[in-house]
Amino acid sequence: MGIFSSIGSVLSGAFHSVCSCVSSICRGIGGALGGTFLGGAISSFIGKIGLALPGPNIAAAILLVVGVVCKIAESLGMKEKERDEPEELAFKAEKDKESKPEDFDSTEEYIKHLQQDIKISNEDKEKLDKMSPDEKSAYRATGAYLYAKACNEKLGFDTDGLKSPELVGITAEILSDLAKIKDILSPSDFVVYNKYLQANGMGMKEFSDYLHGCSVNLETFKNVKDALSNAMREITPGISDSDIGKNLYQMNEKVNETFSIGE
Repeated sequence: MGIFSSIGSVLSGAFHSVCSCVSSICRGIGGALGGTFLGGAISSFIGKIGLALPGPNIAAAILLVVGVVCKIAESLGMKEKERDEPEELAFKAEKDKESKPEDFDSTEEYIKHLQQDIKISNEDKEKLDKMSPDEKSAYRATGAYLYAKACNEKLGFDTDGLKSPELVGITAEILSDLAKIKDILSPSDFVVYNKYLQANGMGMKEFSDYLHGCSVNLETFKNVKDALSNAMREITPGISDSDIGKNLYQMNEKVNETFSIGE
């Protein structure tokens, strides 16, 4: 049961409807990353978003996190602004009957193939526009998962490659945290933060623990704080220690306050 038991008790029937659509999309993608394998990973991804951003509207929670994923993908050069949207990417993956994700050296290469080689007709666009909210959420979540997986690989995470069902670095929980603090820490700035964390032998777990006030020890707490402070100094040259402290405090407050997606 595990995560799915928890999801079932917390989220509405919309979750099950979205995940049913995801399963259908992933069967169309096929290959080792398709079907039940990918569908289960994305369903877990969606469920964790719903648990981290509780509220009655799973579609709104997905949309919020998808926005963060897209901004990170844009900052890493994988996506153009207001182009190659996740729902279109997933639609292309489902439409492509010749290639499978594992045919490529990386998820980014697979995404480039979909962006450049698979075309969406006006009829396809009309079909996307007329989808129900749950169907559109399923396509968005599937495309966002591919973008998030590619971002993980490019940032030095997810070293098991395409066949791993879990996101090792940027998890759904981290993306939900970033959605809460997006007015303080932009997704593009997050790439700089990650650089400083990894340079000091730390990753997303230490970052998340720091934000939630549960670092394993004081040394780790200090190391994360120093890495984040140095990142802020690169992003905003001349920033004062007082403003750095204010930003860190506000991030902690935002992450830990009650946060709910409305109707």
